[in-house]
Amino acid sequence: MWLVTDSVFIGLIQAAPLMLATMGFTLIYYLNGFINVAYAENITFGAYFASIFQVFLGLGFFASILPAVLFAGVFSVLTFLLVFRPAAARGVGPTEMIILSVGLSFFFRYGATLLFGNNPYFLENANPQYWTIFGQGITDTQVVALSLVAVVTIGLLLFIYRTRWGEMMRALANNRDLAMASGIVPTKVSVLIWFIAGAAGGLAGIFFGVFALVTPYMGWNMILVIIMLSIVGGIGSVRGALIASLLAGILTAGITLVSQPLYADIVLLILFIAVLRFRWKRA
Repeated sequence: MWLVTDSVFIGLIQAAPLMLATMGFTLIYYLNGFINVAYAENITFGAYFASIFQVFLGLGFFASILPAVLFAGVFSVLTFLLVFRPAAARGVGPTEMIILSVGLSFFFRYGATLLFGNNPYFLENANPQYWTIFGQGITDTQVVALSLVAVVTIGLLLFIYRTRWGEMMRALANNRDLAMASGIVPTKVSVLIWFIAGAAGGLAGIFFGVFALVTPYMGWNMILVIIMLSIVGGIGSVRGALIASLLAGILTAGITLVSQPLYADIVLLILFIAVLRFRWKRA
C-alpha cells in the first residue's frame, strides 16, 4: 500500500510541469497540425525569464512567476508571427514545418548558450516552507506547482470546450476554410492559442528549473518525452495529454522507488511502442 500512495504522491509532483508542457504542445499541434519541436525552447526560456527576474532584478521566486510566464507567452506568439505564420502563408507543408521548427530550436538553444553560457542557473525559493501530507514531506514550491497545474488544467479545459474562443479554435482545427467562411479570423485565434500554449510551457519550464537546474538544454531534454506523451494521449487531445502525463509521472515514480530511474524510462518506451502497435492494428 505504501508503494501505491508514495507513487501517486511523488508522481503528481513530478508530473505537474510535464502536464503543463504536454498540454501546451498539444494545443499548438491541434490548431496548426504540425509537431513544433521549437516548443522545447519555450520551456527553456520560461525558466531563463524567471532566472532573470530573480537573479538580476532581485524578485523572489513566487514574484517572478507571473512576469516570466507572460514573457514566455509573448515569446511563443513572436515565433508564430515571425516564423511559422509566414511559412504557412507560403504553402509550407507539415513536414517542412517540422524541419523548420527543428532549425528554429537549434537557433534558440545555441542563442541561449551565447547569452547565458553553459553554466547552470539556480531557481530557488529562498525561504521554503515544509509540511507533511499523508506521511510525505512537501514544500510550498511543490504545493504552488500542483495548485497552478490544477488551475491551468481546469481553465484550459473550460476554455476549449465551454467558450466561444475554444469553439473557434476547434472549428479552425477541423475545417479551416469553413471556419473562415463563417467569419472566424484565424490570426486572432492563433495568436491567443500560441500565447496560452507558450505561457503553459514557460510555467512548466519554471518548475522544471526550480526542481532541477536551468540550462540551455533543459527543454530539449524533455521534448521527446512530451511528443511521446502527446502521441500516446492522442494527437490533438488535451484531455489525453493530461491523462498520459499524469500516468507517466505516477508510473515513473513507482518504478524509481523500487529500482532505478533508467528502468522507468525503459518501461515508458516499451509502453509507448505497445500503444502505437495497438493503434496501428485497430486502424
